[in-house]
Amino acid sequence: MAKLTIRDIAALSGVSKSTVSLVLNNSPKVDPATRRHVLAVMRRNRYVPSFAATALAKGSTRLIGMVVPGLSWHMVASINIGVAAVTERSGFDIILYTATNDRDYGSLIDRILTSSMVSGLLVVSHEQPLEPLVQLHSDGLPVVLVNTVDADVALPSVTADNYDGALTAMDHLLQLGHERIACVQGRMVYRCCQDRYRGYLDALRTAGIQPDPELTKPGDFLPEQIRARSRELFALPPDQRPTAVFAHSDVTAYAVMTAAAEAGLRVPEDVSVIGFDDIESAAQIRPPLTTIQQPFVDMGKRAAEMLLDAIGPADPLPDAAPEEEPADGHPRLVMPTSLIVRASCGPAPVTRSPRGRSQTTSKA
Repeated sequence: MAKLTIRDIAALSGVSKSTVSLVLNNSPKVDPATRRHVLAVMRRNRYVPSFAATALAKGSTRLIGMVVPGLSWHMVASINIGVAAVTERSGFDIILYTATNDRDYGSLIDRILTSSMVSGLLVVSHEQPLEPLVQLHSDGLPVVLVNTVDADVALPSVTADNYDGALTAMDHLLQLGHERIACVQGRMVYRCCQDRYRGYLDALRTAGIQPDPELTKPGDFLPEQIRARSRELFALPPDQRPTAVFAHSDVTAYAVMTAAAEAGLRVPEDVSVIGFDDIESAAQIRPPLTTIQQPFVDMGKRAAEMLLDAIGPADPLPDAAPEEEPADGHPRLVMPTSLIVRASCGPAPVTRSPRGRSQTTSKA
């Protein structure tokens, strides 16, 4: 099917070509109802203007968009530092867009179509449906996902190795002698949380320990729910309660530590706690949190390099790492995580041998 032109959109919308042009240029001369109608026709027909040509006409060819779920998200600043380190030396500038859970990507794409300023998009995805971005990418606007919660979407992406990170966290606890290790989960609709839980289970089984379902608690990244589920864990008899907790995020780990203190348990003397992310506050709480570090700054750098390579920058980036191109044509990079050892984990306390439904070392 031939690519639609402005003339085609004008005919489908029942307006003049100049009106469509005014809509694309965000002109105040177009009344809001007409603007919404024309944009709806564009979306319905999956029309994407020639971003390169439009930007060239405006003298704005060196702009990329960065979409984030909210400026308060702990990883956004670190990812942005990495992105800026690349864009500043490439001559590109960043336009920041926000897309919270209350606003879907459809309205955001309307804004992008209207402004026609950016040559590509970096997207830190949260809970938004990604199909509009997939279509936008297939229609000609380069899109790269950063730290996406859905690793299977058909878009170029940069993510952390959540499965291996979980294995590393569990190996650390197992080496400290812990066998009854609880897992307080994040949102299990997220691929990252599924990978972390899979790593938790595989690490136990590799160590010859049968996982105990009672030691897995949903947390959904909600502090009140995390504290309630953690209180259930710490209310178990001493020989049945966990001696360590693997939390699916640092914020989850903080809530677990609060519940432990409320139960009169000391961290790490009575219960060790390990998190995931290594956000800035992880080193500041007491005791400082042992955690799995996601390389947010480097993820931002690599995502920006991937996007600029897709755009085709005029000047090659120095020291840009090679991309990994899978069979479907969408490069995906999974970056390694690191164990950051602090004071929230210690040797397993001496308790009576666990029995019954508890996690126990299998006997040969």
